[in-house]
Formats: sequence, structure tokens, C-alpha cells
Amino acid sequence: MQKSSGITPTEKHLARLCERAFLRLWSYPNLYRDQGGGKELCDVLIVFGRDVIVFSDKSCAYPDTGNDVLDWARWFKSSIAASAGQVYGAERWIRNHPDRIFLDPRCKHPLPLNLPYSDEMRVHRVVVARGAGERCSAFFGGDSGSLMVRNDLIGASHINPPAGPFGLFRIGQLDPDKGYVHVLDDENLDILLTELDTVADFVAYLTRKEAFLCSGKVVLAPGEEDLLAHYLTHTNAGDEHDFVVPPDVSVIQFDHLYRGMRDDARYIAKKSADEVSYLIDQLIDHVSDNFAARTLIDGNELPFQDQEQGLRILASENRLSRRHLARALVDLRSSVSAHGPAKCRCVVTKEKSGTGYCFLVYPIPENRDYDEHRRSRSALLAAYCEVMKSKVPALQHVIGYATEPLDGEQRSQDLAYLDATNWTEEDVREARRLQNRTGLMDSPMITHFRDREYPTSRDAE
Repeated sequence: MQKSSGITPTEKHLARLCERAFLRLWSYPNLYRDQGGGKELCDVLIVFGRDVIVFSDKSCAYPDTGNDVLDWARWFKSSIAASAGQVYGAERWIRNHPDRIFLDPRCKHPLPLNLPYSDEMRVHRVVVARGAGERCSAFFGGDSGSLMVRNDLIGASHINPPAGPFGLFRIGQLDPDKGYVHVLDDENLDILLTELDTVADFVAYLTRKEAFLCSGKVVLAPGEEDLLAHYLTHTNAGDEHDFVVPPDVSVIQFDHLYRGMRDDARYIAKKSADEVSYLIDQLIDHVSDNFAARTLIDGNELPFQDQEQGLRILASENRLSRRHLARALVDLRSSVSAHGPAKCRCVVTKEKSGTGYCFLVYPIPENRDYDEHRRSRSALLAAYCEVMKSKVPALQHVIGYATEPLDGEQRSQDLAYLDATNWTEEDVREARRLQNRTGLMDSPMITHFRDREYPTSRDAE
């Protein structure tokens, strides 16, 4: 699968950020449509189940005519408005011609992922506008070059601001009739794709931010990163990150919040605790690279879409959930030696209670052929997944992962996926017969993680 890595330096940078945050299997830079010999669709497209994220990136030199209002209007049109036009056009094509999107300008290699039906598709539009940072910083008299958020600016009022020169470098709603567009810039692009570096976290933020800014309240913020800081440090009644403000307030003005959050001890502790979670990202990329290249030991005959679905279930976990899963896996691997018995740990996280995980660490039995060991381990992993479903009937998906102990001489990985969304009574009976026959999970130990996202010193004790 030959994907572009971006064409211009800024596009390459955006492509790297997206691959790191959303992972390689779901991130596609510089796609094309078969119209007029192959035209670029957008700068990056993320396709993840029902969620589709369209990025358009433009880097335009900021004019310097001596007229601040004219300079802003010209830059806004060439950068933000032009990018928004590309995003809207890409969305129309994706909805109307989902089977005519290609990886290459000759339109020979189609996008390998199926796009959702138009009425099921959730499109998130993102414009990256570069080039105004220095002038923006000078205008506001500070060292931040972020464009200010002011959601009561609508359409043409961006280039004819009601406050004249004092209304420059502010972004609101570009065209509400066509759908909300999120505008990022040089200053906050890296911040958002670093703080929200899973599809689940990024999409949740965009969705709640859009609802907040379109709620009828007037919202003012020094920059996108300050909206983000409020979102990351507040939760709603469902314990989900959200914009939590008094319901009777009609105008909300945020301060410079991001820097204070970044220096807070709780934030620093969170970042430290999250480090182990990137083991899950590495696992997903490793497996997806192998099945995209058809270099799996077993399973290359399966349709690409079937393989992607199982990995997508794992990749749909947010950063906190990946922390929980990685901790469970690391603890299990540390507890099994090359000459000890196999161990399995079953995990359900608070973030996705409908998905279960079976982690199996299986030492190589003495004098057993390695290929035979792999077959035996794979069969045992599949059995654990079925039995876990029977023990926790509410599960809709079960992911299995198996490997050898850390001190083993050889190491390989098995990944299994059980789609239990349409289980029948006969499936349940068969799983119970399997459990009775094998004795697996006679006394099940299923870990339900309820970790703090922002650890305190007491949590470390």
C-alpha cells in the first residue's frame, strides 16, 4: 500500500502528526479523485468507522500593505476561506463518490478502507491555516501567535469585522449552512494533535467544541489551546471531558489557560502515567503494517476489511483506556517466566464497557516445535475470547492478544478478534460447553479499571 507522505514541508509535518495520533492504517495524506485526470481531494483524510476527518492545510505569506484590515482580508481569503472551500468540496465528493478516491494521482490504487454510508457518516472538517503567527502575536502584544476564538463572527464578518482593526485575527463560524469548520494554526496544531492523540479523544473534543460554540452563547478565548485546556480539566455529569459552564451565562470569556495547565503537577503526572499507553499504539501499528504488507504468519487470506475491523476496535480506545490496557499487559508479562505456567488476564475498561480484552502470556513448552506452539497458543487464545464472552454477556467485542514471556528466547504475537454483536443462543451454549470441557476461567479474574486520569501523590502510594 503505497501512501503519500505529503508534498510540501507543511503537508509532510501534518501527515506525520496525523499518523502518530491516528495511526498509519487510518491516516491517508494527499488523496485524489478521478476527475479531470486526477485531482487532489484533501491534504489528509482520516477514515475510522463512521468518523471521517478532512484536513486542508495552507501556508500563505501574510501581506504587508500597511493597511491592517486589507492585509487580514487578503490572508483570510487565500488561507482560511480557500481551505474551507477545499474541505467542503472534499466532503461532497466523499459523500457522493466514496468508491472514486485513490492513493495516487493516476487513480490506479483505490483507498483500501470502505467509507460509511453518507447518512451514517460523521464528518469533521479541519482547516490548518499557517502564516499569520508573527503578525498575530505582534497585534495582540504577546508571544502567542494563536488566532483568537470568537464564535459570534459569522461568514463575511471575518473580513469586515464590526470593530474595524480591533476585530482582526479572530475566528468564528465560517459558513454555518455548510457545516462547522475547525480552524487551527501554526501555534496550536501541534498542541491539539499531541494532547488529543487518539481518534477517540480528538473526535470527542471536536464534537463537544462544535456543540458548545453553536449553542447560542458568545464564547471568547485567546486561542484554541485555551478552549482545549478548559475541556481537558473539566468533566460533565457522565464523567466525560466537556465544556462545563453555568447554564444561565450568555457570554463566556476564557483566560490564557493552557500554559497554566501544562505547568500543573497533575498534568505532569498524567503525562508520566500515559507513557506506558504508547505500547498499545506500537502494537496496533506493528500488526497493521504486517497485514497491509501481507506478511502475517497466519491470516493473510482474510479480507482487508475484516482485519481492519478488529484493529479498529482496539484503536478506538482513548488514551486513558490504553494506559489501563498497557499496564495490565506489562504487569502480566512481568509475572510470567519462560519456564513457568501460562497466564491470562481479562480486562474491561470503564471507557468502553462493551469491549473485553484477553491477554495471554504463554511460555514455549520444552521440546515443542515452535510452529506447533504458535498453533496451540492461537487456539487457546480464541477459546479464552469465547469463554470471556460467555462470562460477561454484555460484551459486544472481545480482543485477544498472546505472546511469550519477556525472558523467552523467541517472541511472536497473536491477535484475535471475536465479533459478538450477533451472538445466538447456540453460540452461548457452545461457549459454555467449551468452558466446561477446558476448565478455562473456572474462577474468572476480570479486571475493571477505574484509574484517575490525573494521578495524585496518594495514587502512587
